[in-house]
Amino acid sequence: MLIPGSSSPSMKSALFEGCVLWLQGPEPTPQPLLDPLGNVLLWNGDILAGHQVSGDKSDTQYVSERLASGEQESILSFLEDIKGPWALVYFHRPSLRLYFGRDVFGRHSLLWQLPSPQHPRLMVTSVWQQCDELQEVPAYGLFIVDFSMITVDEGFRMNLVLWSHIKEESLSSLHKAVEVVKDVRLGSHFMQPLNMTLPSPAIIEQLKSLPPTLEQGNLETFSALLGNNIGNFLKVLTQAVQRRVDKCPPCCQNCTASPSHCHHPRIAVLFSGGLDSAVLALLLDACLPQEESIDLLNVAFSQKVCVNVKVGSKHKAKKQVDNVAPPSVSFEVPDRISGRECWQQLQQLRPHRNWNFVEIDVTEKELSLERERTIRHLVAPLASVLDDSIGCALWFAGRGQGSAKGLPYVSPSRVLLCGQGADEQLGGYSRHRGRFTTGGWLALLEEIEMEVARIHTRNLGRDNRILAHHGRAPRFPYLDEEVVSTLNEMPVWIKTNMLLGRGTGEKLLLRLVAATLGLSQAARLPKRAIQFGSRIAKLENHKEKGSDQCLRLKGDSSAQEVT
Repeated sequence: MLIPGSSSPSMKSALFEGCVLWLQGPEPTPQPLLDPLGNVLLWNGDILAGHQVSGDKSDTQYVSERLASGEQESILSFLEDIKGPWALVYFHRPSLRLYFGRDVFGRHSLLWQLPSPQHPRLMVTSVWQQCDELQEVPAYGLFIVDFSMITVDEGFRMNLVLWSHIKEESLSSLHKAVEVVKDVRLGSHFMQPLNMTLPSPAIIEQLKSLPPTLEQGNLETFSALLGNNIGNFLKVLTQAVQRRVDKCPPCCQNCTASPSHCHHPRIAVLFSGGLDSAVLALLLDACLPQEESIDLLNVAFSQKVCVNVKVGSKHKAKKQVDNVAPPSVSFEVPDRISGRECWQQLQQLRPHRNWNFVEIDVTEKELSLERERTIRHLVAPLASVLDDSIGCALWFAGRGQGSAKGLPYVSPSRVLLCGQGADEQLGGYSRHRGRFTTGGWLALLEEIEMEVARIHTRNLGRDNRILAHHGRAPRFPYLDEEVVSTLNEMPVWIKTNMLLGRGTGEKLLLRLVAATLGLSQAARLPKRAIQFGSRIAKLENHKEKGSDQCLRLKGDSSAQEVT
């Protein structure tokens, strides 16, 4: 959406343009959606719960009707009850007010370019070509521009109604054109305060006495301490997956024109074979009809392997370099190995399901080509080495182009389940263990509190841009509102126990869920980030730090816009 500058008090002109990734309703609803009053809606979202949208209506139409009054109070009331990811741009014509913002976790992308003397226009968009002026719209709440009062030429101002859990002291980087509305908040009712209870000495003794591993014979001991929490977490996580299944059309991408339900994979899993993705895959099996296939998308980047060559005694005087054959290429990276092992266990646990383990192999040449051509624009405005590694790994995984069962294969799935959000809430990062080592339970709690509070800054917009580029909707069950609320209410020692070793203590609750479901291998795997498990990090400069600016993302300034 572009709003050019104007010399008059009212808005002179605006351009709205939208592309639809259809998931709800019997057929796609073209966007921008113009209602009879001249109001304009651009909606990129999924109403998974909180509102009842009838099956014969798309959620875009539903949102348009509910926003039509243009009254700020009713708009806030409507948005705060939505459970599911969203980003919207809405222009209410009678009042000349523009509303835009993102959900409480920032799960969908929204970018902006604010007016300046060099570029006297306001631009709000989900994706754009790489440029220095483009920034992420912070997921602080709902932004409101009243064009009956201001222009974009000079003195441009907008208001911001904050989500109720956002602290004003965290807004130091907010643009000077934004004025926070003091007396109104956008309710985030499901964001229960984090349970900050510390374990008593008696509980600590129980935690110390737990077995060191999650072998089958030890599960009863763990269950005695954690009680109903394992079952409660499994229940809400299963419901989160089910909601995302229920809001997916009955056909895959290739069968969109078909009026009936197809048996091809509609839903895939971003699959490393690790704890987070393994649990999602098994829960997805429980939520889908048995005759449907499931794609497990597993990405690996090429690694050079040097092969030693045996030589006779007469060649011993030659330099050692002559004893090494030209390097060959291997895709047997850690995520490929663990993914294959977990796939085999899934087939044993659920033999009636057709599991497609999709091996997505990426060469260094293809990585360089697609980064320059497409990926760098989708990652922008982020530009760190870590953004590059994660962004490239997600893009190739989301493309779903590889081989399955030895044959070329491209996933036709519409929805991609991803594991983001589990580590922040369950103490899965190495820094959680580090904080516990230096400061005990209180320091661990403070770290988790900070992680949960800043999930909306954790680059989910980047992930949304990258994965949606392939026509797939990324969905994050661990960030389901009820899952977050349930975990926030639990005491910390139920979720994670750093008195136990690596591969057991962190994310203990989720490991127990996995072990209970029979995923014995995934339950014991330590945390391994995608950039290391896929080995993309080893393809680049080993001396780089994740926080360094990545020159590879700068690319060719003459590159064309992403469309």
